[in-house]
Amino acid sequence: MLRRTLSMTVPGALATLLLAVAAVALPAPASAQGAIQVSGGSTGEMNVYIAEEGDTLWDIADRFFSEPDYWPTLWSFNPQITNPNWIFPGDQVFLVPPQPKGPEQQQGFQVTESRYSAAPRVELALGRRVGFVTEDEFKGSGVMQNSREEKVMLSETDEAYIRFETQRRIKPGDLFLIYRTIGKAKHPVTGKKMGYQVRYLGVAKVTSTDSKLNKSVLLTTFEEIERGDRVAPFAPLQRQVPPVKNASAVAGNVVLTFDDVPYLGEFHYVVVDRGTSDGVQAGNRFVVREKGDGVPRFNPSEKKRKDFPEEIYGEILVIEAGEKTSLGIVSYTNREFEVGAPVDMLAGY
Repeated sequence: MLRRTLSMTVPGALATLLLAVAAVALPAPASAQGAIQVSGGSTGEMNVYIAEEGDTLWDIADRFFSEPDYWPTLWSFNPQITNPNWIFPGDQVFLVPPQPKGPEQQQGFQVTESRYSAAPRVELALGRRVGFVTEDEFKGSGVMQNSREEKVMLSETDEAYIRFETQRRIKPGDLFLIYRTIGKAKHPVTGKKMGYQVRYLGVAKVTSTDSKLNKSVLLTTFEEIERGDRVAPFAPLQRQVPPVKNASAVAGNVVLTFDDVPYLGEFHYVVVDRGTSDGVQAGNRFVVREKGDGVPRFNPSEKKRKDFPEEIYGEILVIEAGEKTSLGIVSYTNREFEVGAPVDMLAGY
């Protein structure tokens, strides 16, 4: 597969996040100190899983990415694993790849068939600070209910107590993403309640499960943590997302963004109202397309645009696919669009 590297200027808060987590979110030399490990003995690296008895790449992909079929990509990050069927206790499994070197900058320009031509454009590790949870996921998440610290705002190395209202198996060493809801999400077309926009605040590690209030320590914080913030199962803040060919045709809408702007462009995060139950998976691409003239006063009414070809003017790469919704990033656009815009996952694209 032709791999492409994307150089970009990330807007606002996302740029701040990337600077904040770059040192811990990407694989680092084994001598690095103070970073987070997923499990097992000391590795000095975040996003390194220490294999346990009975582990397979399939299981690890399912646990951390909720996609068992992601295992070939996971294997590509770990050339030290010569046989994917043989993983031994104590083996290190990288959940994200080393940071790729960018291409050398060249002067001049190259003429192509059309500057509007769409093609696979993104294969990169994404740092993110935003997300979306459904109502069921929200109800199933734990609450950072109390702390032994004599202060209201909590930060790195502080200890806190986590309570889970739903039955689940928790053990010392488990990692959780700490998040805070920032607003309810409704479908812009149907008005139906969908869930919650969230902002990720840090990572907590469970240290003891001897009581109903599970003890934890805050390993990484991006901003102050408050009692009442919630926790979700850990997933790497970065992952490699190669474009994959769409297996089927799926139509949907952009239903949510995380930026307070009326129009969306490249590198904005969005949520599309289609997920795994519709056949969507990470790496699929939705296109935003339309018929007509680029200048409104030359544009005929929608009913009279049948003579125009349908043009693609934007593309969304799916980063994570949930059951009914998918988180994506606008990887390409030559015209801004709004929340509610129709999008299509074209078969074979």
